[in-house]
Amino acid sequence: MAFKICVIGCGGIAWRGHGPAYRRYREERPDTELAACVDADPDRAAKFAEEFGFRRAYTRVEEALETERPDAVCLLVPAPYIAELAASILGQGYPLLLEKPPGTTREEALRIAAAAIRPNGGEIPTQVAFNRRYMPLIGQAVDALKEWREAGRLHHIAYDISRVGRTDDEDASVTAIHGIDALRTLAGSDYRDIRLSYRPLPHLGSRVTNVSLEGEFQSGATFRLNYFPAAGAVYERAAINCEDATLLLRLPFWTSNDSPGGVLLQGNRELKHWASEAEPFVTNGFYEENAGFFDAVRAGMQPTGGIRTAIQSVEVAEAVLRRETRYASDNR
Repeated sequence: MAFKICVIGCGGIAWRGHGPAYRRYREERPDTELAACVDADPDRAAKFAEEFGFRRAYTRVEEALETERPDAVCLLVPAPYIAELAASILGQGYPLLLEKPPGTTREEALRIAAAAIRPNGGEIPTQVAFNRRYMPLIGQAVDALKEWREAGRLHHIAYDISRVGRTDDEDASVTAIHGIDALRTLAGSDYRDIRLSYRPLPHLGSRVTNVSLEGEFQSGATFRLNYFPAAGAVYERAAINCEDATLLLRLPFWTSNDSPGGVLLQGNRELKHWASEAEPFVTNGFYEENAGFFDAVRAGMQPTGGIRTAIQSVEVAEAVLRRETRYASDNR
């Protein structure tokens, strides 16, 4: 029988990243059925279905799930709606890939995690779509850093997120969580202690603020993360200093001059460089995160990057949301 996929939410991120990934996945695995897509806007749902090959379009989540009975569900809705919908979908037993953030508070993330536990104690497959975890360049960087991480010789990571014109009502925490989670991936460690500071920009909007985080990982490495929502260029870059080595990382984005991105490792007079040449939905990690999730569900396995791996990232993002000035892991 065909492996049936249902998608909830047909907005911008679905069109740019996930939709092309679904289409390619079905092309590579013909026993896949793109069964249904759901959106409150019927025209948007119909156009998404036509563009990416979904059989049917719906405007109501419950109707779609009851009719289609999919093997996997992808939840691609805005942050305020994720926790409630995710808990409902998991409560019905469906394996779920959900967009970030997986809840805007620790309590919401824990609610999702609890909903993923079956009555018999087993766990419903989940995966959080932190796409940077699945970017090929991030994977290459993690591989290149392996010997320094294992030896405790990764010293510091500086990570900058720059955006243009992000002056809407969406809180800075919704974008900053990308860097918060990417730092954990690169360091291979959770956070121990973080100091947070802000520069509000009220002339641009009531929620617009520059954000800076600095602190230490459990591994002992230090870090600094900056988020600038109203700068002059779109980019994400990291500089990772190890003992006798430095890795420079430029992430690929559709509107960034850094696309298609690159990794540069320099140390002991040796220089290595990796560049990304694939299509944007691949370089940005959308194909790997979706394909990996679907393949794991097919195989009856737990995907990498489940909801429990995201809880600390949500905790730190919540500290940003509340404009806290300190986060300590031992207080959670």
